[in-house]
Amino acid sequence: MKAGKGTNGYIGRRKMLSALWTICIVLVSLGLFFIGWYLKGTTRNLLTVISVLGVLPAAKSLVACIVLFPYRSLEEDVYRRFIEAAGGSGKLYSDLVFTSEKNVMHLDALYINGTELVGYAEKMKPKEKENVLAYFTESLKKRGCSVHMHIFERAAEMTARIGDLSGESPEIPVEITAFVRMILV
Repeated sequence: MKAGKGTNGYIGRRKMLSALWTICIVLVSLGLFFIGWYLKGTTRNLLTVISVLGVLPAAKSLVACIVLFPYRSLEEDVYRRFIEAAGGSGKLYSDLVFTSEKNVMHLDALYINGTELVGYAEKMKPKEKENVLAYFTESLKKRGCSVHMHIFERAAEMTARIGDLSGESPEIPVEITAFVRMILV
């Protein structure tokens, strides 16, 4: 099954596909280069130009591999606990990697219920936590949506908070879901 952006397993799948795509493009580019060299006896030919241009998409794919390399997908049992705690209310995203002008940031999971955002990141430094909180609150404030956000480092705390919020079913503002979809790598 395809793991789309914001779903559990996305990071692992995207890392694998990016690595395979990078390798394929590099191999095709090298093949074209050597074919042109063999046929013409020189590197000054059209196939050399095509092979050099083929490296550009490979570089883009390699950047995706490098950006995602330090992160991993959320464990399936933890993800299931979050889903059960939500009980069908709110929206749960998983495997979020996003960028600002200055930082690459990560959340293992994000639960949205109305204007309440609850994030989970198992191994997050205090400075990274500040960056994520500031990024979400400031970006959504610019879009005219005031939110309250908290990030937990323990799955049990996140599960309990989702459970507390799941009884309520306020409508999620369109600005929030549009923003989350937009920032995903």
